[in-house]
Amino acid sequence: MNKSEKTKHKILETATWLIGQYGIEKTSLSMIANSVGIQKPSIYYYYPSKEKLVDAVFNWIFEGYSFETYFHIHEYTKENFEEKIFNEGLQLLSEVSTDAQLLVVQVLNEFLLYGSRESAHNKEYKSKIKSVQQGFIDGFNRLLQKGGEFGLIDSKGLHEKATLLALILDNLSNYPMVGIQIDVVAVWRQTITSILS
Repeated sequence: MNKSEKTKHKILETATWLIGQYGIEKTSLSMIANSVGIQKPSIYYYYPSKEKLVDAVFNWIFEGYSFETYFHIHEYTKENFEEKIFNEGLQLLSEVSTDAQLLVVQVLNEFLLYGSRESAHNKEYKSKIKSVQQGFIDGFNRLLQKGGEFGLIDSKGLHEKATLLALILDNLSNYPMVGIQIDVVAVWRQTITSILS
């Protein structure tokens, strides 16, 4: 990575951290420049406006965050189904438990709030977040259908069970952000057990 790429990445990281701490509206280009150690006009070389920088933060946050990244449906068998769904969910949750990932969750929550405000641009954020969240529900639905084909899950209420898995996973990643300590392993295990019973 050359110096220019390093600076661009540092601006992106710093903007992400500041948005997580202060919110999108209160984070200024001056704050970002001061934290990076560059002059404010230098940011415009990499990002032509604050809006473009915020877009870059948003896209960076969502890069690689999808159901398919964590849950590999084609690898599921009747024999490994329960342990695999448990372990793959736990993998996602363990990544979210790091300080860096907690910051990402804070920034995502900021984008959720920002996306709820009325503007065409903000609606793009809301639409993308909705798409990612719907992707987890749809992915769990496909996964549970496969479990049904294996005879492991009652096919009644599959959509509701898939939604429950997505909601539990999302909430387990949010609680540490507000300082609530939860036995994530036990809660996720109980969730899987209740879905499969």
